[in-house]
Amino acid sequence: MDISQIDLNLLHVFDALYRERQVTRAGRALGLSQSAVSNALARLRQHMGDDLFVRTPTGMVPTAVADTMARPLQGALDQVRAALAARQPFLPCEARDAITVGLSDHAEFVLGPPLVAALRAEAPGLSLVLRHADKDNALPGLESGLLDLALGMLPDPPAHMTRQMLVRDGLAVLMRPGHPALDAHWTLETYLAFSHLLVSATASKVGAVDRMLETVGRQRTLAVVASHLLAAAPMLRDSDLVCTMPARVAHPLADSFGLAVLPLPADMPVGDKPAGGMRLSMVWHRRLNSHPAHAWLRRRVAEVARSLPPVPGVAGGGSDTAAA
Repeated sequence: MDISQIDLNLLHVFDALYRERQVTRAGRALGLSQSAVSNALARLRQHMGDDLFVRTPTGMVPTAVADTMARPLQGALDQVRAALAARQPFLPCEARDAITVGLSDHAEFVLGPPLVAALRAEAPGLSLVLRHADKDNALPGLESGLLDLALGMLPDPPAHMTRQMLVRDGLAVLMRPGHPALDAHWTLETYLAFSHLLVSATASKVGAVDRMLETVGRQRTLAVVASHLLAAAPMLRDSDLVCTMPARVAHPLADSFGLAVLPLPADMPVGDKPAGGMRLSMVWHRRLNSHPAHAWLRRRVAEVARSLPPVPGVAGGGSDTAAA
């Protein structure tokens, strides 16, 4: 196909639709009306001889042809944007970029509020799209271009991606005030005597604590598996369940919902991991290394992480911004 026959602006529409999977959201990201995006998609379909996106109840699903086109087109567009942006100074207050960030519940709770506050103050025109991402889908999302940045407890990335450590965290145990555990000798036996609530976005019944206990042949009683950290607080408030979760989440939830927090029992089999052995990091594809808006956002994320206050029971307290 002769590229001169295609309006290159249509490729921006394709890119936005592939990232957003909804006509309305794609239009918002591009500053176009819904009808303008639909008209552009119709022209693209005519050029490519393929539907490209199929409308479903959950959004626009890309066809196999669209999946094949997406990665090289996104890479090319990112390079063009970076080349053009590099010729002029980046001013956060004038930024109009749309950046998609994938976060785990943990990272969104800890880093989301201060990051959004900072961006609204310094770059109010920058559009931040927050999507759920975890250790299983974050790196594929960066690879495909669905995500520009990922935050969370992430696996080692491939060589063409960069990871920067952000902040340490540990585990704490959340429960209602007046819970019997608060008046007991807090040991592993006491911890195991109560029924537990596990937070798992994937509905898995095995968490980090279960893997720790398995090393000494012990098992806890799981009564409830919830899908989101925020769902745990009201459930705990009205029961004798206990929930082990990241300390940087447990302490704010305790303050907001009037709950109590205990550290992990001293005889919990944590192996060679210190308190604070959990680390939130950010990962990005190196094709975005030099993009001014993305580079600025990454610096701002690191600054937000450094500014987080220390949390009881987390070794090292605050941030850990060494690159890896």
